Amino acid sequence: MKDCNLFAIFNVTMSGTANIKSENAQMTLDYVTGVGIFLLAVAFVFQFMYTLFVPFLSGTEDISLAGERVSTTLVDRVLAADKAGAMSVIDQGKLYSFNTKLSQNYTDELIELGLFSNESLFDLNVSVSRINGSLMNQSGSAIPDNINIASNKRLVLIVNSSTGYNETAIISMRVW
Repeated sequence: MKDCNLFAIFNVTMSGTANIKSENAQMTLDYVTGVGIFLLAVAFVFQFMYTLFVPFLSGTEDISLAGERVSTTLVDRVLAADKAGAMSVIDQGKLYSFNTKLSQNYTDELIELGLFSNESLFDLNVSVSRINGSLMNQSGSAIPDNINIASNKRLVLIVNSSTGYNETAIISMRVW
């Protein structure tokens, strides 16, 4: 009997609270939730559709990877200042030496950077310019007009440990 009374009290309470609430009490919350789910669905569809067509837009994935590898190799290993202790700090003497070697022994430098092998053959152009845009030096092959080119730019600090010369520059590596 007590169980029956508790059930009756619970039922009355539930029906009483249902009458107190209006029919559209959660309309704002429901609307915001619905719009949020809709926007997430639209964002997912656009992201998914974009990735479907990316492989067909450009065939330069291998060129981009080679350009990124050359950029990292040159700035962080080949041209890096010996006692810099920081990233993107290059030695002025190593830069001039590399430019000379690239102009004189082009194929040997490409082999050393991994751009010339039995499976792949890429060309390279390296240019160094000041922050204001004026060109400091350029070496490598001439840049063609109508071909896909991977270009990587790095902001570097050029140092000369013997003279104390420091200059901020942009080094651009173009691979095709």
